Amino acid sequence: MSSEDKVSDLWKSQPLQPMQPVPPAEIQQRASAFQQRIRKRNRREYIAGTLVVPVFLAYAWIFPYWVTKVGALLTVLGTIVVMWQLHRRASSRELPEALGASHVAFHRAELVRQRDAVRDVWLWYIGPIVPGFVVFMWGRQAELNVHHPVAYLIAALLMIAIAVVNRFAARRFQRQIDELDALSSSGH
Repeated sequence: MSSEDKVSDLWKSQPLQPMQPVPPAEIQQRASAFQQRIRKRNRREYIAGTLVVPVFLAYAWIFPYWVTKVGALLTVLGTIVVMWQLHRRASSRELPEALGASHVAFHRAELVRQRDAVRDVWLWYIGPIVPGFVVFMWGRQAELNVHHPVAYLIAALLMIAIAVVNRFAARRFQRQIDELDALSSSGH
């Protein structure tokens, strides 16, 4: 028997500790804190959106080149789509009044909803912004008669980073869902 097998057997032979029941008040507190974090996150996103829209509308008005104008307007449209999708997919919700199991079910459903939203962020958050950004950058570079492919590379890396960070967040949400499921299946 190898030393790895001995360690594995020792680990497997450890007694399992039963999961401790989580009081309903703690579940309610966790769910409430979670909803508060979602509200703060969304508030930041809405503020960013309300800054992007007027700035890019001004760009559409100020810049003379038609490709830049189209890119700015596409960016405004993409931002509006993102804000609508954020509200639709990932807005916070009010906790139910009843205590106990309904809070567990509510919190689990909200974790699933947020997991799905951040997992698909490339589709509803990044996707609507890309066309406007690409056309806007193309227009600005053509207007200034400069071509910097590095700008596109940096933007692509930023968008990839956003998608990756959100994938990690989706995994974190899944772990929390699994914990709630384990509590539920253990009879608590």
